[in-house]
Amino acid sequence: MITDDVRIELRSVSVKYPLFELQPLDLHLAAGERVALVGPNGAGKTTILRALAGRLPSYGGEILFDNVEARTLLRRLKNHVGVMPENLLCYGWMTVRQHFDFMTQFFDEWDREYETALIDRFEIPEKGVLAQLSNGTRAKVAFVSAEAFRPPVLLLDEPTAGLDPVMRRTLIDAVIDIVDADRRRLVLFSTHILEDVEWLAERVLVMIEGHLKADCSVDEIRTNGPTLPAALYTLLETE
Repeated sequence: MITDDVRIELRSVSVKYPLFELQPLDLHLAAGERVALVGPNGAGKTTILRALAGRLPSYGGEILFDNVEARTLLRRLKNHVGVMPENLLCYGWMTVRQHFDFMTQFFDEWDREYETALIDRFEIPEKGVLAQLSNGTRAKVAFVSAEAFRPPVLLLDEPTAGLDPVMRRTLIDAVIDIVDADRRRLVLFSTHILEDVEWLAERVLVMIEGHLKADCSVDEIRTNGPTLPAALYTLLETE
């Protein structure tokens, strides 16, 4: 059973695709953490997120949620893990309101009042047609879709990609507020935007070509450069 104070352990987790291989990965994640996955394209960031969301057909090793293998939790996992993909998964012809009404069918703990509060916070137009929304508004819809049932684990795949600086900060502030309000929750997000790491993360995982090259606190990384983004650039270049 997945608890609110979730603990996740990856034991020698590996994934093989025709053109990519995630090397055996050992990792511990815990409630209350805000963790960034950083690395170039093809590093394995999205693969890790998909594995934790129960969306990989097969993998080697073990993924444990509170000491229970994820393969045995697939039906329950969706109610405990919220996923914001890089691109909103939706029917483009739906309005925002139709989309959220549709989403409620899939999550036992979907909170209508909380959904409304998030819609108001992000000023999302409920009558807007999804296919006609701006990238920023679609990102906000994707975030609400992942968050409205208050999952203990929140996975964000490039959440601010393509957003303007104001919208990026608005979304990041919302994530920080949400996690700080309940330290039993875990946020793991991938990003190419190193400035976002400084705003949001407390811990950083650096992936290079399917290998975990570094697992550091933000404070540790800051000691290696004049700014956190500069230190991360140096780390990525040297690896």
